[in-house]
Amino acid sequence: MCSFEFHSVPGDKSISQRAIVLNAIAEGKGTVYNVLRSRDIESCIAILRQLGVTIAWNGDDLSVHGKGLRGLQAPAGRLEVGNTATSARLILSVLAGQSFAAELGGNALLSARPMDWVVQPLTDMGAVIEYLGTKGCLPLRIQGASPLSPIEMEATVFSAQEKSALLFAGLYAEGITCYRQRCQSRDHTERLMHYFGIDIQSDNDVTFLKGGKAFSAKDVMVPGDLSSAAFLLAAYAIRRAERKGSLLIKGVGVNPTRSGFTGLLAEMGLHLTLQAEAELISGEPIADIYCTPGTRLSSVLAEGNGRIQSLIDEVPLLAAVSAFAEGDTVIRDCGELRDKDTNRIQTTAGVLRAFGVETSCSEDEMVIHGGRRLSPAIVDSCGDHRIAMTAAVLASSLDEPSIIRNCGCINVSYPGFVEDLSQFADIDVLYAE
Repeated sequence: MCSFEFHSVPGDKSISQRAIVLNAIAEGKGTVYNVLRSRDIESCIAILRQLGVTIAWNGDDLSVHGKGLRGLQAPAGRLEVGNTATSARLILSVLAGQSFAAELGGNALLSARPMDWVVQPLTDMGAVIEYLGTKGCLPLRIQGASPLSPIEMEATVFSAQEKSALLFAGLYAEGITCYRQRCQSRDHTERLMHYFGIDIQSDNDVTFLKGGKAFSAKDVMVPGDLSSAAFLLAAYAIRRAERKGSLLIKGVGVNPTRSGFTGLLAEMGLHLTLQAEAELISGEPIADIYCTPGTRLSSVLAEGNGRIQSLIDEVPLLAAVSAFAEGDTVIRDCGELRDKDTNRIQTTAGVLRAFGVETSCSEDEMVIHGGRRLSPAIVDSCGDHRIAMTAAVLASSLDEPSIIRNCGCINVSYPGFVEDLSQFADIDVLYAE
């Protein structure tokens, strides 16, 4: 019997970025522990350094010397955020509260993604923002206002990034900023802000933040990224008929607003339990995930905006696992995926079809016809890290080799992915940039 044990997965990308930015605008020094060392995080750090923040690595930990809410300095040139939409939107909100002007740009993938639903509320709060290319997208120029004006806002999208962007801007507003979300979305920002001593409260789907007050830097322990653990769980779940042994992944963040994928895996037939459950001082729940194989995987229906938001990054992976389930899996209400690094509805369907999986899709729905034998494939990730890793998980189930092109993008979120996946399959990296 073969058992698999992972002592850790990389630190959570969403929490890492939020903790770094909060400490950068806090008073004093804070250390962020178990930070994900990836391309997105390095882009976030580089921008904050351009704004005058002193940041230093010590292993996988990061010391951040905060400049206070209004202590950032005007950058010498354009701030380039690379591919990280989260950092782009958070830092744009921080820039909205400064007294200087700055330009913000990104790579080709990020520059095709919408920014208007962040720009509009910042404009309503008093910032002056000018698009320098395609309207609604990066690059742009922002002239901050100090202070910003508080607003009450109804969500225009389901994504938590709109909520987080408004709350970060609310730190610079004199008064109470209010955000009403359409459904429950990830709440890392609210938990972290509460831990930092910021006056923030949530009542059902409404969040209130009282801004204009300085706050102190904090040490933050970042839990393992559930989105990274999901790839290992999927690879384990779809192993061929000889699936035996157990899987243990230690120290993973199990925030309920992010746990939709593990819940669906359990519904599909994977025996999954949480062990050593605890709560970090920052308010994030953490646990070890322990799995044993079930008899066979069954199809599921995944729908509802709240549920889909709890696995929005794992929808391509859910589709991949569904290829090994008996029956038709239906994933609805996932239209937000059209505005990710790629149109992930289309790219996911393309990858599945390349492996021989019958798949249909529309603007906000996917149907995966499972239970058929897969064939090796040659696929292109189109530069999307989650598509590249999803394709690799599918390929790991086959004896015959497959080729995934443009896989260097994996370094955006999970640089150690190939090494970890190699526990389940033989992998040769021919070239990755």
